Amino acid sequence: MPSLPARRARPILLVLLLCVAVAGCRARAKPQTSAEVLLNERMATVLLREGRAAEAERAYREAVKSDPKNPDVQDGLGASLLVQGKYREALEWFDRAIALSPERARFRLNRGVARLELGRLEEAEEDFRAAAASPIPEDRLAAAINRGRLRQRKHDFTGAEAEFSAALSHEPGAVAALLGRGVARESQGQLEPAAEDYLEAVRQQPRNAEAHLRLGLVLMSLKREPLACRYLERTVELDPSGDSGSRARVLLEGQPSPCSRSGG
Repeated sequence: MPSLPARRARPILLVLLLCVAVAGCRARAKPQTSAEVLLNERMATVLLREGRAAEAERAYREAVKSDPKNPDVQDGLGASLLVQGKYREALEWFDRAIALSPERARFRLNRGVARLELGRLEEAEEDFRAAAASPIPEDRLAAAINRGRLRQRKHDFTGAEAEFSAALSHEPGAVAALLGRGVARESQGQLEPAAEDYLEAVRQQPRNAEAHLRLGLVLMSLKREPLACRYLERTVELDPSGDSGSRARVLLEGQPSPCSRSGG
């Protein structure tokens, strides 16, 4: 039977071994270098641009741990959440980014979109107004487009048309502004001008399924069924499993329908 001192030594030895193991783990988890931090942040940005929002969110969360005072990282995390429809959480990160860098118009634009989606229209208007004063042309364009969307949310279609027209004065081929103005005009019963906007959007982006769908729908309202069917068929080709393609398919194949797909 071991002596009392020997029995006491075992737990002490075990504790010492655990301490060594933990210390070893901590030693291996070295702080990232500035180059590694920058690489992680760039990777997160690329993921977001590629539309891989959930992966971008994870990457940005890791980046925030290493670079917690970087407003671009805070904004990037907010943007990845915004794309996923996590508006309230996104808003918190945009608030943090703006607190760190209040002069950045892009941050105000993103927060404005989050506020708009949350129904906080007056606060969204405040952010878009601030962004409209930016010296950067892209910021002013985005501010005008978002103010147009805000007017649409308020069912102020005349005001929305004016805002989208202002956006197009900054960039005549801006597809988001063309589609927005088309919707505003269509909502006011201006079908021919709306069709012109949608057609120009198709010209600017020949593979834009939403532009084809909207053009097909307004042409249907104008009783130009054969031409409308062509654009609806093209919508299905461009977006066979998406929302735009599904809506076009209902019109083309549903009953009653003025369209019947050739060979369908």
